[in-house]
Amino acid sequence: MIDALLLALALAVPAAQPAPSEAPAAVPSPAAPASPVETPLPASPLPEASATALPAPTLSPLVEPAASPTADPYAYRFVPRQPAHPEAGTPQIFAVYLNDRTLRSGGVILIKVATSPDVVKVVSRSGGREGVLRQAGPGDFEANSKLPKIPFIAEGMTTLLEFVASNADGKTVSVKVPVKLL
Repeated sequence: MIDALLLALALAVPAAQPAPSEAPAAVPSPAAPASPVETPLPASPLPEASATALPAPTLSPLVEPAASPTADPYAYRFVPRQPAHPEAGTPQIFAVYLNDRTLRSGGVILIKVATSPDVVKVVSRSGGREGVLRQAGPGDFEANSKLPKIPFIAEGMTTLLEFVASNADGKTVSVKVPVKLL
């Protein structure tokens, strides 16, 4: 760590220097007396550091490389229009996240639904099928599944996935999310 810091300091770009004809003006400090002799800084650039001038930084055997960040699995985000003044006690769906806008026959589907904290259940519906999403936390519902085989005639069509959120009082709100089938 110290070797890397020294290397960074040795290779740092020097601050802008005044031209040789311009001497920096002395500003006396009120607490300290002014210096009787001032010498200007050299105007020539510092010599460049060579690769052999400093030893190469070495890593300790205990240092492990940092893990690379993982990509967000939700590439498609659908944000439904919200009512300007929602009725008190009405659940809300703020966003639906899917792994892709295009869903493939027999492929994986990842779903995440962000709701108001009072929602206790979220159901997804499409094509006569229905499934309940698992609650991961207040207002956070998730599911991952494998899509059924899509009939050949439906390939390339756009369909709607419906998400219905319910609160403990039985009030519901639904959102339809467009997706393409392949």
